[in-house]
Amino acid sequence: MLQLKHKWISNVLFGAYCVFIVWYTLFTRKASLTHSIDMRFMWSYREMLAGDINWKKDVIQNLLNIAFFVPFGILFPLKKWIVILLSSCAFSVLIEAAQYFFRLGLCELDDVICNTLGAMIGFWLLIGVKKIVRKTHEA
Repeated sequence: MLQLKHKWISNVLFGAYCVFIVWYTLFTRKASLTHSIDMRFMWSYREMLAGDINWKKDVIQNLLNIAFFVPFGILFPLKKWIVILLSSCAFSVLIEAAQYFFRLGLCELDDVICNTLGAMIGFWLLIGVKKIVRKTHEA
């Protein structure tokens, strides 16, 4: 019974988290006049290495995108890495596509990569914490 309640709470938190992501990435932005897309792979890091003056802002944005999706990997109902990888990537692609379609900022390949990486970091953190808890209970 306790495990069922825990699973229910986890699922509700995951659903609320997904609603928050959609709200934050789509409904808090104003539409621009044009569609914006950048499909260059890791463009901000290449600009950083080339000495671009805005590199810190770009790297911070990528780190925030990674951190933004860590809860996805922790809260996702199915605890299989490939399912989390594909689901977080698909969810991120849908968000970026909606941003492009509705002209709500820049649709970026790097955002999809960073979001997916963040979800996987969340999953790996959860696995690590579970292993530590198991070892603590065994001792």
